[in-house]
Amino acid sequence: MDQRGGGVGAGGGGGGGSSTGNNKSAAGSNAAGSTAAAASSAAPVDKPTILEGVLHNIFDGLTDKDEQVRLAMQQAIVKILETHPERAAEILSDHRSQQPKMSDQTVAMLLDCVRRVVGAETPLPSAANQKLIALALQELTRNPEHVPLIQNPAQRILVAIGRSSPESCEQVMEALQEKETNSEGVAHFMLMQCLGLLATENPAGVVPHIKSILSRSQPHLGGIRQDHIKQAHAYAIGRFSEALLEEGGKGKEEGSCSTEISVAYDVLFNQWLQSREPKVCMEILQALSSMYPLLPKDRIKDQAARLVPQILSLYRRSVDRNAVTQFLCSVLKTNLTLNPTVLDGIIEPLVTHLFDLVCVYPDYEKPQTVKGHYEVLRCFHLLAGHHPYSTRIMDTLLIHLRNNSERERMKSLLILTHLLNSCASNIENRIPASIECLKQLILSERSIKMKLTLLKTIVALAQKSHIRDKEFVWFVVRHSCRYSKPSQEHGSPEEHSNLVLSCENTLYMLASTVGTLDELLKRELLNYLILLDYTDICGNLAKCLASLFAKSPHIEYDIAGEDAATEQTTPDGAAGEDRSVIKRGKVMVPGAETIYARCLALLGNQQCIKRCSNILSFLRYYHPQVNPALEELWERRIPDLLLQINRETTYRQLLHDFVLETNEFLGGLDENFPQRLASKLADQMYLYPMQLPHSEWQLPDLSAERGMLLQSVALTLLQVTDVACIHTKIDLIVTSARQERLDKHVKHADYERRIEPCARALGYISRQHLGHLIKKLTELAQVGGRKHSTGFFSNLHFIKDTHKELENYKSNLLVVKAFGRIMDEADPLQSIQHLDEDDTLLGFLIQQLAIHKDQTIMSAILQTLLSICNQLIATKEQLPAPLRHRKQIMETVFNIPIEAPFHDLPLLPTILKLGTDFIRIGGPDTEECVDGGVIFEIACRNFFGCAQQLKMKFDSQEEDERNSFLAKHLNESLPQLNSLVRAIVELDASPATLDLIIGILEGWTRDRNSEVRICASHVFNNTLEVYIKAMKIGCEAPSKFNQTGQMLGKIVPRCIDSNGTVRQVSVEILQKTLEIACIYETLTIASIDSTADWLKEIEAIKEHIITDEPKQIYNLAGDIAKIIALRISSFQYLQFCKTLLQSLRDPEQSSTIGASVVLKFFIQQKGSELFHAIPDLVRDSLLALQVCEVPRAKSGVLKALVALTKHHPKLVCAEMLAQPLPYDPNLVEYWHLVCNDPDLTGITLDNFLQLLSGASLQEGGHDASLSERQKLASGQPFAIFCALHEMLPCKDIKVQLEARFADMFCMLLTSLSSYTNLAPPNPVNVNLSPNQTQSGKTKFGFVPNKDLIKLNPCQIALETFQAFLTNLEMEQIASVLTVNTQLASSTDWHNYIELLTPMAIGLAQQLQLGSPQMRQLVNSLSKYVASPHDGQRVAAVGLFSRLVPLKPTGELAASILLHLGAALSDPNAVVRGLSIQGMGYVGQLGEKEAKRYSETAIGALLKGVDDPVGDCLINIPLESMRGLSVILRALPSERVESFHVSLAIRIRPFLGNYALEMREAAIQLFGDICEGKHDDGSSSPTSSMEALKEQLIANLFPLLLHLSENEAAIVSACRGTLQRVCRLLTAPKVVEMAQQQLGEERGHQLNYGSFVLEFVKMIALELTEHIQDFIDSCLPQLRSQWPEVRGSAAIVIGILHNFLGERNAQTEAVATKIAVLLKDEQALVRVRAATALGYFFGDI
Repeated sequence: MDQRGGGVGAGGGGGGGSSTGNNKSAAGSNAAGSTAAAASSAAPVDKPTILEGVLHNIFDGLTDKDEQVRLAMQQAIVKILETHPERAAEILSDHRSQQPKMSDQTVAMLLDCVRRVVGAETPLPSAANQKLIALALQELTRNPEHVPLIQNPAQRILVAIGRSSPESCEQVMEALQEKETNSEGVAHFMLMQCLGLLATENPAGVVPHIKSILSRSQPHLGGIRQDHIKQAHAYAIGRFSEALLEEGGKGKEEGSCSTEISVAYDVLFNQWLQSREPKVCMEILQALSSMYPLLPKDRIKDQAARLVPQILSLYRRSVDRNAVTQFLCSVLKTNLTLNPTVLDGIIEPLVTHLFDLVCVYPDYEKPQTVKGHYEVLRCFHLLAGHHPYSTRIMDTLLIHLRNNSERERMKSLLILTHLLNSCASNIENRIPASIECLKQLILSERSIKMKLTLLKTIVALAQKSHIRDKEFVWFVVRHSCRYSKPSQEHGSPEEHSNLVLSCENTLYMLASTVGTLDELLKRELLNYLILLDYTDICGNLAKCLASLFAKSPHIEYDIAGEDAATEQTTPDGAAGEDRSVIKRGKVMVPGAETIYARCLALLGNQQCIKRCSNILSFLRYYHPQVNPALEELWERRIPDLLLQINRETTYRQLLHDFVLETNEFLGGLDENFPQRLASKLADQMYLYPMQLPHSEWQLPDLSAERGMLLQSVALTLLQVTDVACIHTKIDLIVTSARQERLDKHVKHADYERRIEPCARALGYISRQHLGHLIKKLTELAQVGGRKHSTGFFSNLHFIKDTHKELENYKSNLLVVKAFGRIMDEADPLQSIQHLDEDDTLLGFLIQQLAIHKDQTIMSAILQTLLSICNQLIATKEQLPAPLRHRKQIMETVFNIPIEAPFHDLPLLPTILKLGTDFIRIGGPDTEECVDGGVIFEIACRNFFGCAQQLKMKFDSQEEDERNSFLAKHLNESLPQLNSLVRAIVELDASPATLDLIIGILEGWTRDRNSEVRICASHVFNNTLEVYIKAMKIGCEAPSKFNQTGQMLGKIVPRCIDSNGTVRQVSVEILQKTLEIACIYETLTIASIDSTADWLKEIEAIKEHIITDEPKQIYNLAGDIAKIIALRISSFQYLQFCKTLLQSLRDPEQSSTIGASVVLKFFIQQKGSELFHAIPDLVRDSLLALQVCEVPRAKSGVLKALVALTKHHPKLVCAEMLAQPLPYDPNLVEYWHLVCNDPDLTGITLDNFLQLLSGASLQEGGHDASLSERQKLASGQPFAIFCALHEMLPCKDIKVQLEARFADMFCMLLTSLSSYTNLAPPNPVNVNLSPNQTQSGKTKFGFVPNKDLIKLNPCQIALETFQAFLTNLEMEQIASVLTVNTQLASSTDWHNYIELLTPMAIGLAQQLQLGSPQMRQLVNSLSKYVASPHDGQRVAAVGLFSRLVPLKPTGELAASILLHLGAALSDPNAVVRGLSIQGMGYVGQLGEKEAKRYSETAIGALLKGVDDPVGDCLINIPLESMRGLSVILRALPSERVESFHVSLAIRIRPFLGNYALEMREAAIQLFGDICEGKHDDGSSSPTSSMEALKEQLIANLFPLLLHLSENEAAIVSACRGTLQRVCRLLTAPKVVEMAQQQLGEERGHQLNYGSFVLEFVKMIALELTEHIQDFIDSCLPQLRSQWPEVRGSAAIVIGILHNFLGERNAQTEAVATKIAVLLKDEQALVRVRAATALGYFFGDI
């Protein structure tokens, strides 16, 4: 402990590397430490003065406005306190005493610093603790009022010290007690607060002092008047009591304080509890709760009867009820443990009061409310543990259960539920009476909250096996149903939903877990299952029943009397009885057949998947009740139903099979079963009313269940032979359908959906009883089709019998639907015979279709006609007689309009199917024949007219829904349209039929809508496919197919359509077209010869045409052109080409492109045969280029033209060069295509180089004012550059470019420099030739000035240069041109110069320095060094200067340096600067060249350091320093050693230069000077090494300080230079650390704060003799212009002073200078200054 607080003289000694935390104790480990220790003992007086002054400055800094600064000040105080605890604590206390008016915020920060120190793991010395305790006590008690900002941290300081160790706890307790003793009268309230908190944190240390503390405070308790003082004392005494109880629980005796506790208890209870402050009363009550068990036992016994009423009286005051209840609970628990009988006299009022305290609606989001609620219930639980009291409690509850007040009843239920769950055995004798009361409540309660509470009580009773009555089951089941209109008076909608969910879960829990209720639940739930009111919960009932019957499949009946015993029968006998209810004594259970019938109907609603699943599971376990023999059948069928329950169609079919198989199986065992089951099903019709009755409970829509019931009746009738029963059930089904509601509020489609089950049921019946049904439907048809009134008033439109019309509509729709179902289900031969014998129903259908516009009945009639056609086709062989009236039917059907808004579109698939079927039916009667062409044209108009409305993008939700509607029904119609075509072609497979169909489809195949094109292509392809199979070949057939060229020209664009499906289908159409032509011309079927090459190619095209890759489609188009060129006759060529050119106007871009591609390939292959048509084709092609809007299509046409003009390259090239700038897209594309011919490209490039060699790239300018503003580029050279700009990117000219590389490269490099900041030339004068003017204006138009002005010559040259390099695969050089995006818009050569270095490197790597190519390039470039144009000289000298560091040799080096030396005297400063940059790299040449040219280079660079020219693009002094750095790094040290020191002295001013680059260059140059030096220790004081070492010592710490700058370049330079400087110091550890932490190869981000601390410590330990020199070098930096440097200087000085061996007068001055920075304008500096002072006096 002494090491940590080593006294006054321990503050300034050295030894910063100590690992013990005490830098003074290890000072003797080395020489530096010994010196420090000696100095420490020699100057014992200065340090306190310094420490005190610094701390006072830091204390003042706590008022800084910046939070970071304040935090740094606090951290400094913490460091000093940790290192000098005793002295710092004394200064802190004195400062506080000298500053009585210090602000509360400042005091709080000081106390927080102390708290952080005392809260650490390492304890402070006892003396320091004593001072800090005194300080904290002073602040704790300074203000008599409550000041939490100060008193809370002071209290935490005392508690932290008291918690750290037993000795410290004794110190704190003594100080607190002393302060308490010294205070006159009542002690300060915070003292008691602190004692209480300390008792909680360290009870073992406080318990021994509790007796004395209470003894001192007792005399003053009665005189306390202030509430906050009472609260503090109550808090302390309460915590003391808890500590005593805790220590007593560990086996220690706490009874010795019972007397003091008793006295304090009297004061708190009798005097202080009368306070009107709620918080004070709550604290007092909590204290009393802890104190009461500590009172003497005899006093507890004596006062119990009086105390409880007093506590109960507190509830009438505004006191926290939870605290009162907690106190009461403590009193009850203590007395019941000692002697339960003491409460006999007060049990009645106690129970009454507790009953009143029960919370009816506890808010579970408020913990205090819930806590109080359960505290009251805990009191009841404690009392119920004593048998006499439990009886009284239950009697009270029974009384309140009969009370009229809902709150009283709910409280009773809550208490009863709690007692049942916690101590049911203590109240068992009163449970029967409680159950009787609950039965009454079940029937009478209306409130939802009360019902929820009742449910909890029922669950508690069930869990304890106390329920035997069905009333409770009824309550749970009844309230599982939802109210139809929930009453807001009884509860909110959320509460209603919560009750329903709770009851559902409770019912299943009772059925699955509580075994004592199984039989009761079975009987009750089976009864509820067949009641209408409980239909909504049948799913949950079935789930519960499944669980119950899974446990036991049998029902145990309660038998009443001996006679009832004889009535029991086996389950088999029960299954065969025709009774809906089985009576067993007083128990009534529905029969198994009734339950089975009910389940069948409920299974019909497939939308209720969960309910169906539960019912199927129930039936699986219920089968013994129906018939045990069903096990095998149902075990096979029910899992299949469960598996397919999510698939509506499959599920319905499986369900019908399930009913049929079950009926057949049981009918085989009992022949009366089907008729009996049919009656059961019919009897249950009342359970599914069409109009739901008014009910309090919610009932679902039962139409699906009713439909399933009727279908079950129909399926059952298949095995019934009784005619009367059959007629009765048919009438039941028909009546049910006619009773369905239909009025203006019901849509006809909804009505059709509702009667669909009835029609399906009638269809099922027709399988066995067709005659009965036909007779019934005929009667209905005659009634529905009859006119009911023929009198005068029937013609008056204002007299309308709506009811009769609706009834007729219902009858007619039922007849149509039922007739259609009968035709689907009945035997075909029987149904067609009935149709032939009596056509009443057929006539009825025709009549209704003609007069009705209602879509519902029209759709039903069409479906019925389809069913009739299916039967006719099926029986065509057996019954060849055709259908009568079919022409009338077809005319009526196809007259149905399918027009916007397309409401009747759903009828289209059926209409098309009918047309197909009637054509296939055919017949010898010509009058009944129908024209297939007319039908097809109407069908196409309807179908494609609708398809045109389809969209790919939607503007609204309505459009999306409309599009989905159209697409759905069109997808259904397309197969039917194909079938119609097939039927028409097969009927007459002649060319006339083919022309008719193709003529109809032609317009639709090129529609703008892709969906229309897809559908039309499919129909077209299907037509050709059917035609090939059905066409006739013979003498009557034609020998040529004249339409081949035209058909192919029109189908080719579709082969390149944007839609993949259209492409694939169109290729098939193309193949079939060629096959048809082959068949007509060769009388052979081409597809038979599958080995034919063109067929294989077609198949390959079909396989790959679906790709979306444009290049592959392009290739496939060429294959298509090749196949066409080989397969069609020569007389078709011209027609084919012209048709393709017309296709360039196709609405699809891809089709237009495809047409141009096929045209190009076709001309390439057949151009010789089209010689006579070339003028026409060229003219048409140019016209197509003007009108075509697709760029790629234009390119295809241009390629076709290039193929024709390759024999005239000069003529075409000259015409193109004469065009005005900028070139239009067609001409640009032409230049690209010219490059495809190598010879033509070579001629063009040579011509361009010749024209540019003697031309000036900029105009002299006749307008002087314009020339002064902006120089212009020359016209003709710029036009050549524009052409090259388009040509050079072409890969095909790579060979030509390689042959001319040197000349092209130098021309482009110098032109790029020359074009910098040039404007485009004046427009081309198109009036030079009248003919040219006429041609230009009429053919190409006139290019206005604004288009030319937009061109940037430099950008054109740059892009041309980049294209040149990219084409030659010189990617490294080409990438250089893309680095600077501002190059083309530059107004000077700055950006241009930057790219010369990477370009030189790229050239050296691409060409090799010694290669002939490089020599040729240098020779070509040298002619530009003496150019009269500045731009060309800058380019040449700049590239030469960048080639020097690449180490050229021999003649190449001599040539480069010769031209650089000549440029040193150039009048242009930029050229001179470039020359100096080149000279700086001479040191990197080979040994021979470096020796030869180094003297000249160094002389030039030394002069450059003093050159003042720095305002041009190149800063010559900066470049000189950089060049010297390069030479120093390259040449041997001995060759440049002579001027090291002078150079170091000359560059020292630049180390602090404000310019970043100058500062960086100077730092790097100093590092380069040090790099070549090696100190072997043998240097004399007068040697250059010794002189340089002085510069090292002077510059070391300035470099270290500049390392803290924010500039990354300076940081990097300092890191490298510091490593080199450290290598020359005699400090191995410093060198090692510099290499580890400063090495750039480590790649880490340097943490300067931690690095500088360790690095400076290491320097101070190894270079102790220079510490004062280092401090002197840092002192000027305290006034640096960079805030980072100022702050870092302070930190470094603070660290170094820890190691300063000799103290002098400057020490105090240094501390003062650092303290001055505490008021710096920069917050960063203030933070670092505070940190520095912490290092200065702290432990580092």
